Amino acid sequence: MYAAAKRVRVLSILQPERLHVQPALAYCDEYSSARCFRSLARLEAKPTPQTRRSSADPVFRSPFRHLTPWPVRNGPRNRFTGTPRYILVPAVVGPKHPHPAITRLPPPSGMLCYVQIVSTPTADTPGACLMLHFDNRRYLFGRMAEGTQRNMVQRKVSLAKIHDIFLTGGIDWDATGGLLGMILTIADLKAASIADVESINEKLRSQGKKDNKSVTAHLNIHGGRNLVHLLATARRFILRKAMPVHPRELRHDPRAGTDKKDEPDYEDENIRVWSIPLSREKLATRPSGQSAPKKRKLSDSSDAEEGLNTEEADQNIREAVVKDMFASKWKLDTLRELRLADVQMPAKIFVRNEKGHIEPYEGPPPSVAPDTKVLVRLPWPAAQIEQLPPTTPSRQSMCYIVKCHSRRGKFDVQAATKLGVAKPDFKKLTAGETVSGKDGFAVTPDMVLGAPIEGQGFAVIDLPSQDLITDLLNRPEWSNAEIMKGINTVYWILSNGISLESQGLDEFVKSRSSIKHIVLSGAVCPNVPALESPAGQLIKMNCIDRDRFPLPVFDMNPTSTLGKELQSVAEPGRPGLKFQLAPKVTVLTDAIVPPMDTKKPLWELGSFSPQVPGLADAARKAISDPAFGAEVEKSQQDLPCPQTEIIPLGTGSAMPSKYRNVSATLIRVPGWGSYLLDCGENTLGQLRRAFGHQGADEIVRDLRAIYISHVHADHHLGTISIMARWREVAPENTKLALIATSKYQDFVREFHEVQELSPERIVPITLRCAGRPLPGRHAEPIMPETNIDGSQPAIQLPRIEACFVDHCYEATAAVLTFPDTGLKIAYSGDCRPSRAFAELGRGAHLLVHECTFEDELAGDAAAKKHSTLSEALDVGRQMGARRILLTHFSQRYPKLPVVDEEALSRNSASDGAGKRQDVDVLFAFDMMRVRLGEFKQAKQFLPALRELLNVEERMGGDDGGDV
Repeated sequence: MYAAAKRVRVLSILQPERLHVQPALAYCDEYSSARCFRSLARLEAKPTPQTRRSSADPVFRSPFRHLTPWPVRNGPRNRFTGTPRYILVPAVVGPKHPHPAITRLPPPSGMLCYVQIVSTPTADTPGACLMLHFDNRRYLFGRMAEGTQRNMVQRKVSLAKIHDIFLTGGIDWDATGGLLGMILTIADLKAASIADVESINEKLRSQGKKDNKSVTAHLNIHGGRNLVHLLATARRFILRKAMPVHPRELRHDPRAGTDKKDEPDYEDENIRVWSIPLSREKLATRPSGQSAPKKRKLSDSSDAEEGLNTEEADQNIREAVVKDMFASKWKLDTLRELRLADVQMPAKIFVRNEKGHIEPYEGPPPSVAPDTKVLVRLPWPAAQIEQLPPTTPSRQSMCYIVKCHSRRGKFDVQAATKLGVAKPDFKKLTAGETVSGKDGFAVTPDMVLGAPIEGQGFAVIDLPSQDLITDLLNRPEWSNAEIMKGINTVYWILSNGISLESQGLDEFVKSRSSIKHIVLSGAVCPNVPALESPAGQLIKMNCIDRDRFPLPVFDMNPTSTLGKELQSVAEPGRPGLKFQLAPKVTVLTDAIVPPMDTKKPLWELGSFSPQVPGLADAARKAISDPAFGAEVEKSQQDLPCPQTEIIPLGTGSAMPSKYRNVSATLIRVPGWGSYLLDCGENTLGQLRRAFGHQGADEIVRDLRAIYISHVHADHHLGTISIMARWREVAPENTKLALIATSKYQDFVREFHEVQELSPERIVPITLRCAGRPLPGRHAEPIMPETNIDGSQPAIQLPRIEACFVDHCYEATAAVLTFPDTGLKIAYSGDCRPSRAFAELGRGAHLLVHECTFEDELAGDAAAKKHSTLSEALDVGRQMGARRILLTHFSQRYPKLPVVDEEALSRNSASDGAGKRQDVDVLFAFDMMRVRLGEFKQAKQFLPALRELLNVEERMGGDDGGDV
């Protein structure tokens, strides 16, 4: 049971004022995702110009919108007269109280509006996504699955104007796996935009001029139950202060218990939205006459004037956490003096030395010197919440009906002139005002305007499982003429095993034959490469070295087709297809992305890189020479497990880019299974593109452990999908180890409540040390004595050794040693060069080390706590590593500098007999496959690869990628 005492303590940390006020209507500019504890007294103060919200902010419709509008300069006016107004909504969340916010609602505009298919289900993009375009704003609808953001980079879809994301389906990783990464990218883009605008305004101020620009940064996320909980689980590794995130979690049926069945539950200046929650069980509604759930008091203190429903109180805690993740006033450079005994970990502790300079505290622990005065940089507030209120997996699926606002009719100039209206008054009439005509005659807008043009719209139906179909067919919205008026298209997002021929869906579709039905499912949409650029690059590299760069697996034909009876009203979705809603309803096919032309990369290779084929032929000839083979066999006869396969699945840094995915490296050791060293977003998609769905399942089934080096999002956002797939394909008696620090283990533990991942089959191996996790200290792998179900965590693993490194809090590097074989593999994660890591991995047969920056950017590497090329090689030299694979690049691909391996051999550790060991260095590429005993063969192709990349760079193919 989640203790009330802990709730009081949490609330006092996050929002102490919430313990001393009554629930009230919330003024939007004090809006927080904690929503609901604001005193009525605050509503008496008029808003200042600085506190008023922008016209881009939403209003969430409710029965309370008839309340007196907020006082606005020049007085409140009605939106139907063409000028904005404020609308108040209640702060308490419930069936009749959807969400708090206030907005200005200007008259609907006649701007261009269309909905476009951004992605269809493929191996690269497992979720379907739509973008609704207005000139002033963008909206995303669909599943924000892993790979969505990278697909948008490929399609050149701008994220800068996205203010609303409407999640369809359930709140699980299938539907939201790419959401956290998307939020981080949008936040960083808007932070950069704010910084640019501020720089311009500073120059204007220095010239005595007024600011002429401003940027409103916020993001509204709409979804079903557990949305806020999911966001809050990421509090340990996500902090962005430049962009408040407003989650709107629909926990109740918005049309249950109200007489106004045809009114939308969300509305802004562009659209009206009807949210349709489907459920396998009846949604929680309070029947008339039933008493309210029992209230639970927050505290026995007299200051706690009002109790809270348990569910609402738990939700308030989650929302307060999300607020502090994205709108906190916490500052990184603020140090606070505390007693050592009062310091809450995790926290960096400092003291002032005799000269008054600040230095890290290395003194005795709190138990010995509790009253020692220290300086602490406190963690951001959200990170102090050790445990969220409990929840259970959601059984909802969200669908939506979306409509544009109606537009005014055509202005009749002749009629206005005949009535004696002066030309300057034409605009007033179109704005809804009454003007004077001939002889003072009052001319009203209806005398000169044609009939209003009905707003057009579309519906998005998401069916993740068969047992939701009955609830879908019984929803009242489909038979409501007012809601369905103007709906011309329905987008069907269907999971595997569901088709429009399932359980009455065909009759539902045929009965609405006037509507166009577009199907977005993995069955009817072919598994073509959605990321054409990296696929094309891999095809070129395959022409150079077929053994190390196998072709990607794809299929131009769908696995299923629509039935003949449905083909007249339905069609498969195609990326880029647009349905224009305004100013004229039409279907636009000019932006459809055709299936990838796999011959084009070959033509480009022959046309722009004519020297590459010759260099590749020379490499193949050198490898086929018997003398070369004999020399290779002689030099590495003592190399254990030469068939060990290394497959970089992501070699990029910070965020997915056009050509490179984020960090993930697969190691396949004969007899010991497979191991993932970090697991960035869409690692599963990379496996499926490289091996096909069946081949990827075989690898996942053989997986023994996932190691997460640190909690930066680009290193672990693919773990949940891998674990979920492993749960489905691995035998029930097998277990999977998760090797990480406690911070990441806690995230996975909390996510078990959002999505069932069989925690009893996961063996958490926690890396920790006795004191503070300072760089250089060893991290002991702690295995639980029993699993969550009480069973023994029996699992066959290599010996795990790790140490903390200099990158972020609790960042680690690890060494895996495989008994019987003697194979030793060292992996750095992200870090500055570490002597402790070099000592731990001494004698490693393989070192996989980050190489984020070129040597010319040593200052950037030091500032951002990464390694340069020379620094990574020096770690390998200290370690005496036999094979070195460099990865994690800040550019699309490195320029492949020539490495002096002879010098590495001379300076590296000997084999004990004074004989120098051979050292081979390779650069990692996405989807490359190289065996431990093939480094020398792979090196022969470096001149051809170097020439290919030089040509690509001259042609402007480098997409950069920042850290």
